[in-house]
Amino acid sequence: MIRHSLSDDPLIKSKKKFTLRELGGAFGDWGTLIPFIIGYISIVGLNPAGIFICLGLTNIIIGIKFNLPLPVQPQKTIGTIALSQKWTPSLVISTGFGTGIIWMLLGLTKQLNKIVEKVPIIIVRGIQLGLGLILGWNAIILASENLILALISIVIILILAKYNIIPSAIVLVVLGIIIMLFTEGLNITSFFFTFPKISFYIPNLMDLLYGMIIAGIGQFFLTLTNVMIATIILARDLFPEQSETLNANNLSFNMGIMNIFSPFLGGIPLCHGSGGLAAQYAFGARTGGSMILEGIIEIILGVFFSNTLLQIFGEFPASIFGSMLLYTAFLLVRVSFKNFNKKSFLLILTTALICFVVSISVGFLIGLILYIVFKNKLK
Repeated sequence: MIRHSLSDDPLIKSKKKFTLRELGGAFGDWGTLIPFIIGYISIVGLNPAGIFICLGLTNIIIGIKFNLPLPVQPQKTIGTIALSQKWTPSLVISTGFGTGIIWMLLGLTKQLNKIVEKVPIIIVRGIQLGLGLILGWNAIILASENLILALISIVIILILAKYNIIPSAIVLVVLGIIIMLFTEGLNITSFFFTFPKISFYIPNLMDLLYGMIIAGIGQFFLTLTNVMIATIILARDLFPEQSETLNANNLSFNMGIMNIFSPFLGGIPLCHGSGGLAAQYAFGARTGGSMILEGIIEIILGVFFSNTLLQIFGEFPASIFGSMLLYTAFLLVRVSFKNFNKKSFLLILTTALICFVVSISVGFLIGLILYIVFKNKLK
């Protein structure tokens, strides 16, 4: 019944890729994207030009290839750990490069569909909850700089999330810019066209190994489920007539390629995600046109406004950033309780707490061991 109603959607049948609804959908996933970008620029110190240009090129290529609103998102495990531990640019891009190699090789093996079926979803829920706790704690620290501003930002997020008027991230970025103008943290003369100074990076082997151990392992299994399972299932539900377009193997190869090449220009570790797909669909995206439009906007920002972006994000009010991260953390926590089961809650919570106190990788390994030991009791 659901599949029938979705396939009858005139927007799905339409061949028009560049409409106002597609443009609206292009901003749908920015609520999750922008907080991580701000963090990567202001905390890690990555060049905004490289981030936005790589994002834009990737979105345009994917939009043309799949003709679906399949946006790229930050790899949340790596992003969360990188921001909370204040990683260096080399550590971030090297870890992203490492994940790219793994996903490309897995895609080439054509065996990923079989692997996906064997990953226990309970452990993934624990990692998601642990990520939410880590991100939430760091969000509270940032928000505490100005609690009133943080509270106002949260109210804006909740109101706009309820009525789906405009992505709250855009409103909060504008609010932050206005505040910076009034507090002289930003000068109106800063808004000018300028060509970017591109920073080139070479992945470092030691940074790659360290990053993969600290965050890459946990990211691998989170991506394996959130992308290879959740995204594919959601895409097939929303676009049943294109059910054969996506599978775990081609998504894996796709993620591998984009993470192998983008780090050299300072691009952040990227993946696909069911949340981004759902967000763009909710705001009107039905074709790859939304991806192409988003990519064009990102390239324009990176090419002509990179210096402005660097100043904006470098002086951006921490309390607004904290409120945005807090909402992202809330979404992660909410997803972790999807299909809640009382029998599995203790294992999910244990995995999450170990992720929060120790690390994502240790939390995953211990959670997996406990799952194997108590598997029969969880049914």
